[in-house]
Amino acid sequence: MKKFCAMLLCILTSYHCFGQNDFLFSLAPRFSFTYGELTELLYDDDASQTLVSQLDWEQKPLFNIGLEAGFSYKNFLLSAAFDYSFPIGTSYMYDSDWEDGEKFSFTKHPLADSKNINTELSFAYKLAATNKLSVIPELQFNYIYSDFKADRGNGTRYGRSIRVYGVDYNRHSFIIFTGLSVKAEVIEKIFFNTAFFAAPWLYQDCFDYHHGVKHPFSSRDILYASFTKYKIDFACDFIYNRQLSLELFTSFVFGFPDQGELYSDYFGSWAHITEQKGGAAINYVKSGINLKLTF
Repeated sequence: MKKFCAMLLCILTSYHCFGQNDFLFSLAPRFSFTYGELTELLYDDDASQTLVSQLDWEQKPLFNIGLEAGFSYKNFLLSAAFDYSFPIGTSYMYDSDWEDGEKFSFTKHPLADSKNINTELSFAYKLAATNKLSVIPELQFNYIYSDFKADRGNGTRYGRSIRVYGVDYNRHSFIIFTGLSVKAEVIEKIFFNTAFFAAPWLYQDCFDYHHGVKHPFSSRDILYASFTKYKIDFACDFIYNRQLSLELFTSFVFGFPDQGELYSDYFGSWAHITEQKGGAAINYVKSGINLKLTF
């Protein structure tokens, strides 16, 4: 009890030492929907680097529940956010395979389960251009975990109708985004914010398991890449008072096939290939609302 009282006294003392106008803390529960698709791409390991396998996992849609905490001291900004997502609609996985540049297999699988976790840690500094306009350079550390399970599917292989077993897939993505946001007071107590981010570095660890009685199959890919993922944010803040505000937001995340160092066991033995196409594409839009409480 004495330790708790001492800690509380320290926090309160620090808060008043900084000054209420200098140091602010906020909490914002948020709710949103995500609509998009995750793609696993694998290219041949020879000089041609032709596409040999593609898994497309729909997210149509996901419902997200999250919380964002923010700290600011004068012009320095720090925030951390967490979202957990679960499906509320019908989604499918599409499995395609190529041989010598020709697609020979395509199957469609209903999703049985989907789990998604998204976390962000952001550092920023606010530059006041005018009284009503701010320019904010920002650095974000983003971790995304996705886990899918697809049921048995139907399709064609070499022109024949087939029924195949399900597929499990999970992905760990670590992405560093850097960019710039602009925030403007368009009307009294109404702010509009837009931002653009690019990812100079990313690491993705993907694992898929194809079920089967006689010939189950699994593969793992680890890829490093640069500037293949991008993000555009829009937000509108309605300020009720100093303690309470409401935000509507939309975020677009998109990218291109990765190219960089690839570690993969798809071709049999564990291989390290430099400047290899592959990895995991990601494209989605997230829209939602949060209620911010500032202390």
